[in-house]
Amino acid sequence: MTASLPPPASESGRLEALERLATEAAAEEIAREARELAGRLAEGRFYVACVGQFKRGKSTLLNALLGEAVLPAGVTPVTSVVTVVRHGQALAVRVSLEDGRSLSVPPEALSGYVSEAENPGNERGVRAVEVFHPSRLLEGGLCLVDTPGLGSVFGANAEATKAFVPHIDAVLAVVGADPPISGAEAALVEEVAGHGAHLVVVLNKADRVADADRDEAARFTARVLSERLGRPVGPVLEVSAAERILRGATRDWNAFEKAVSALGQGAGAALVRAAEARGVERLGRALVRDIEERRLALSRPLEESERRLAGLRLSVAGAERALRDLGTLLAGEEAHLTREFRERHERFHPEALRRARGELEAGIRSLGGPRWRLRARSYELAREVARRAVEAFRREAEPAAEEAYRRSTERFVALANEFLDRVARSGEPGMDRLPRAVGPEPGFRARSGLFYTNLMYLTTNPLPWALDLLWPRDRTVRALRDRVGDYLGRVLESNGSRVANDLSERVAASRRGLEAELRGALRRVVAVAEGAIERARLRRSEGEGAVRAELLGLESLSRRVESLLALPGGAEPAQAAPPP
Repeated sequence: MTASLPPPASESGRLEALERLATEAAAEEIAREARELAGRLAEGRFYVACVGQFKRGKSTLLNALLGEAVLPAGVTPVTSVVTVVRHGQALAVRVSLEDGRSLSVPPEALSGYVSEAENPGNERGVRAVEVFHPSRLLEGGLCLVDTPGLGSVFGANAEATKAFVPHIDAVLAVVGADPPISGAEAALVEEVAGHGAHLVVVLNKADRVADADRDEAARFTARVLSERLGRPVGPVLEVSAAERILRGATRDWNAFEKAVSALGQGAGAALVRAAEARGVERLGRALVRDIEERRLALSRPLEESERRLAGLRLSVAGAERALRDLGTLLAGEEAHLTREFRERHERFHPEALRRARGELEAGIRSLGGPRWRLRARSYELAREVARRAVEAFRREAEPAAEEAYRRSTERFVALANEFLDRVARSGEPGMDRLPRAVGPEPGFRARSGLFYTNLMYLTTNPLPWALDLLWPRDRTVRALRDRVGDYLGRVLESNGSRVANDLSERVAASRRGLEAELRGALRRVVAVAEGAIERARLRRSEGEGAVRAELLGLESLSRRVESLLALPGGAEPAQAAPPP
C-alpha cells in the first residue's frame, strides 16, 4: 500500500485522491462515484432535480421548460431510472446499463428504457439515462433531472430517488393541491435541503382545482416545509405545465422560469463548489465506514462474529414470522376490501343503468341516416354510454380504494419500522446504513391491468338486423331501445365488475410487493454481516500474518482518508442568493 498522498490543491484534486484510495481499498463503487463526480464538476455541470410523488406531472413540467415533449409523460410512474437532461448540440439519448455498457438510442425510443409500461421493474437493467438537448437554459452547465416518483421507502422507484439525493445541487419540488403535499414528499425536501441544495417549490396542475382550494394547498405546503426546514421557503409558485404547452405562460409560470434561469446564470459556480465539498465529505465518510467494517470483522474473534450473525439470523427469522402473521391479518383486510369494492359496484349499477338507458333511448330516437345503419350506430352509442358511466365509477372508486389500501397497511408498516430501528441500533457494522423507517404506502404500487370488453358476440345475431329493414321505422326504434338497452346493461355490468376486480387485484399485488420488499430488506441485513465474516474468514485462512498485514493496511488506509478529509478544501463556497 502507498505510504502517503501529496496534499491536493483543490476539491477536484481531493476527489481524484479519494478515487485512488477507494481503488486501493477495493471499494469499486465509491471509486466509480468519485471518478464520475470529478468528471461532472470539471465540466461545470450541476444537477437541478425535479422531485415529488408520481402523478404530480414532473416530466410534463420539464418538457414545458425545454419547449418540447422530450421526456415520456403519463399517468403511470417511471421505473427506478434517473434521467438527466444536459446541454448538447442536438437532441440525443445515451443509456448506461448496469453491466457497464453504454447505448446511443433514438430519442423516440427513450420511453422503452424509462417508462414502467415498457421497462417494468427495470428489467432492462438501466443504471442511468442522459438526454442531450440544445436548450439555452442548459448552456451554463445546469442539468435538469427527472426522478422516479416516490412510493414507499423500499419501493424501487423511491430507492432510486433517495439514492440520487446526495447528488442534487438544487431541487424543484413539485407538489399538488389534490392531494396536497404528502409526508414522504416533505421528508424528501427536508433531506435534500439538508444537503445545502437550493429549493424552488411549484404547485403543478393548478388549472385542475378551484382557486380557493389551490391557494389553501399552497399555504399548507409553505407552512409544512417551513416547519420542516426551520426557515421560510419562499413563494409556492402555482403553475400548469399543460397550460404552458397548449397556450403559453399562465399563472406563475414566468416567475418559475425566471427562478430556474437564475440557477443557471448566477448560482452555477457556487453550486459546483458546494457539490465538490459535499462529495468529498460524503464519499470519504463512506470509505471510512467501509474500511472500519472490514477492520472490525478481522479484529473480532471469528467465533464471536459467527455467534452475533447467528443471533441476527434468529432476530430476522422472528421478524419474518411476525411479518408473516401480520401478513395473514393484512390478507384478511384485503378480503374485506374486495367485498367493499363489490358492494360499491352493486350500489353503483342500478342507478347508473337507469341513467345510461335514458341517455341511450334519447340518443337512439335522435339517430338519423339510413335504416340499415340504425342498429350499428345504436350499438356504438351503447358502448359510448357504458364507457362513460363505467369511467365515472372508476374515477370515484379508485381514489377511495387507494386510501383504504393505505389505511390497511399502517399496522404492517409500523411493525417493520420497529424492527428496522432495533437492528439499525444494534451496533453491527453496516446496520446503521439501513433505512430507519418505512414510509406509509401512498397508494397502490401495482399498475392497473384494466381493460374493457364490448361483448361483441351479443350483437351478431343476423335476424334482428334483417327485421330492421322490414319493420316500420318506429317499430325498429322500439326494438332497438329494448334489445340494445339489454346489451347496454350487460356491458355496463361486465365492465363495472372489471373495475371492482381490478381494484382487488391491485390491492393483492401491492400487498405482495410490500411484503416481499420488507422481507428482502431484512435479508439484506443478514447479507451485510455474512459478507464481512466471509472476508474475515478468507484472510484468516491465509494465516495470522495475513490478518495482521491486512489490519495494518486498513489502519493506514483509514488514517490517510481521515487526513484527506481534514485537508482544507478552499474557502467555504458562499451561499448563492435564492432565486427570485
